[in-house]
Amino acid sequence: MTRARMLVAVPALAVVALGLTACDKPTPGASVFSGTSSVYRQAACWAPEGTTLTADSCSADLVAPPDSATISTVPGQTIGISVDPKVAEIGWYPALVVSGQLTRLTEKPVTDTYFRFTPVAAQVGSPTTLAVIAGDSGERGIWTYNLVPAS
Repeated sequence: MTRARMLVAVPALAVVALGLTACDKPTPGASVFSGTSSVYRQAACWAPEGTTLTADSCSADLVAPPDSATISTVPGQTIGISVDPKVAEIGWYPALVVSGQLTRLTEKPVTDTYFRFTPVAAQVGSPTTLAVIAGDSGERGIWTYNLVPAS
């Protein structure tokens, strides 16, 4: 490489390296499965290590599941939730929002990467929101999904 090319290449590499260090890491992900449907999402809200979510950092608009996070469900059919290992390490809760009330599906935080449950008709007989809440001593992350009855 000629001296002129090296003088151009070194600053260019430095700019690329600085650009890469400024990139944010993606938030952890979670997937929901039911029948042949599955949806993967990154966290709607995620707090850095050592902090928890606040109303200021995670508004209702951010938490509301988008149409792309919709899973078709059938009463009696198993629903599976898979989370990134980072989420399992800190513990997480699966929950359903039924009639505006958040109901946790487990008493203790799940520390595995996979959880499955079979909802009753009252839980998925009408559109319902499934929430995955990370953190056992304060919320660190939230994922939400629309569960809609199969037609």
